[in-house]
Amino acid sequence: MDTAGRDLQVREAEVKGHEIKLGDTLSYLIEREGYSRNRRPILDALGISPAALSQYTRDQSRPSLQNLVALAAFFNVTLDYLVYGEPTGTAVDHGPLARYVEHALNDIQAKASRHSDLVARLGRLLAEGIDATATRLETSAGAGLVLDDEIQRLERHCVHADIMPLNLAFNVISMDDGDAAPGQFLQVVAENLGKGCTYRFLLPGRPGEHTDVVNRFESLLSKRIGRDYVRQNCVFRRTDQPVLAGAAIYRLDLEGLNAQEPMLYEQFSSYVDEEGRLGYVVRPNNESNADMLVSRAQLGRVEEAFETLWAGAGRL
Repeated sequence: MDTAGRDLQVREAEVKGHEIKLGDTLSYLIEREGYSRNRRPILDALGISPAALSQYTRDQSRPSLQNLVALAAFFNVTLDYLVYGEPTGTAVDHGPLARYVEHALNDIQAKASRHSDLVARLGRLLAEGIDATATRLETSAGAGLVLDDEIQRLERHCVHADIMPLNLAFNVISMDDGDAAPGQFLQVVAENLGKGCTYRFLLPGRPGEHTDVVNRFESLLSKRIGRDYVRQNCVFRRTDQPVLAGAAIYRLDLEGLNAQEPMLYEQFSSYVDEEGRLGYVVRPNNESNADMLVSRAQLGRVEEAFETLWAGAGRL
């Protein structure tokens, strides 16, 4: 395609309110899916040359409609995400009745939200009024440990999470009939992905061992926030290295955590480093309901170990 043709496409897209980001999106997908060093599977799937693919990623030429569809199918994303870098859509006006119903629902949601805020404020006030001695006893009894419900509350304030679980049982429950149900952490993950929080899940095991449960996990998340957001912000890889225990590192929005959960912030602030990182080792048994926190001094080593395993990991 000549320069005039490309300029015309860009102008047409901008008139519609969307900027074409095909090159950037394609480069991101190639990097995310691990094809940076070996693009042969992509070339074979489309029947194109390395030079042609390179021109696509640099916005020096545009793929044909057939190749554009093939690229979307290869990376399992929608065409609008591939072209524009984000899902697009047009609002449909179903008339006054629909607007009236929407207004009523918004009013109900607003009242429910105010009620929830009131309950939360009352809860914090009651918690802050607990006797200081009882608080110290409770804290000393659980020093260095973090409970499941505390992890959920902390994770709601994540901006990035690196998680190496032994399995995904906390996120998705596999049923005997082959179906799946949400685990206790799935809703938190979905809400975070919708806010732009990024996740990297590193699963130890054999090739194909976690494929089914990851597909169920992604399906449950997609029903809540859309498949493209899941693909963009949530990545899964598998490591062949033997792993004795799971681990996780959160990068937290400390300002938001302190504003909304001041007592939780105070409880775990000694384990959070200057970069807002907090880590914990996942318990290796089902009898306990608490995981072990990683000290500030060890956070760097844990993150380095995760990055090393992640760099050598492969696709599921």
